[in-house]
Amino acid sequence: MIHNGFNNRQIEFPEKQTHVKSFELAMLAISIACVILVVIIVLFTNIGNEFRPTV
Repeated sequence: MIHNGFNNRQIEFPEKQTHVKSFELAMLAISIACVILVVIIVLFTNIGNEFRPTV
């Protein structure tokens, strides 16, 4: 083992950064709403068929 003089020094970690639970729920709700919106647009419009390559 190499002794470089730092063996007695304890590593200090910064405080754990947390956020508000309501912010997490809001971001989750926005994400789910975006997924639902994209699925509705693709299924109920012709956008999904316009860009599909034809063989």
